[in-house]
Amino acid sequence: MSVLRKQLPRVTALAALALTLAVGSLAVAQSGESLARIITPVRDQTLRGSVTIQGSATSPVFLRYELAYAQEPDLANWIVIGGGVQPVPSGMLGAWNTRPLPDGKYALRLQVFGADGSLNEAIVRNLTLANATAEPTPAASAVITDAAGPGVIAEVQTARDLLQVAIATAAQLPDAFARGARLAILGFLAFGAYLALKKVVLFALQRLTHQPVDYGK
Repeated sequence: MSVLRKQLPRVTALAALALTLAVGSLAVAQSGESLARIITPVRDQTLRGSVTIQGSATSPVFLRYELAYAQEPDLANWIVIGGGVQPVPSGMLGAWNTRPLPDGKYALRLQVFGADGSLNEAIVRNLTLANATAEPTPAASAVITDAAGPGVIAEVQTARDLLQVAIATAAQLPDAFARGARLAILGFLAFGAYLALKKVVLFALQRLTHQPVDYGK
């Protein structure tokens, strides 16, 4: 009995130590699970432009994580679009520029690599890229008109008025030309009548005075 009393403190200490080690081992086992999770985008979502990828990438033996995409339904060819060498408990994992890709169905994958060779991944399926159906951008003429100041608008209006005056003047040219032609013809006729009348008068004077007449005067 005395021997048991002497050994009891030692047995109690060993039991406490064993319990502590068991609890510690359980905590390590629970925290040793790798976490690879994509929060956004979500399955069946339609995407355009640059897409922000949110989620988690952690591990007690964390080495790195990697983001990649593949076209549905064949997921054999994955294209890497980013990653990191620091764990992300919760936040932005990267960005996916979808503009160069043809529209259609895609899948997005997150892989978390551990220093011990472990691998954990998360995949989001059935993502639809629809960049071709995005809202059209304003026409260049509309953008210039909106950005123009009052001075530019006034100059444009002045140029428009001058163009209208030039068009109206050009439309009146045929009438002005006709009037000028008529005046020129009348002038020639008047000059010819003057010459003819001069000759008749000089001829009459010659008859009356019996003197030679110089028609050149």
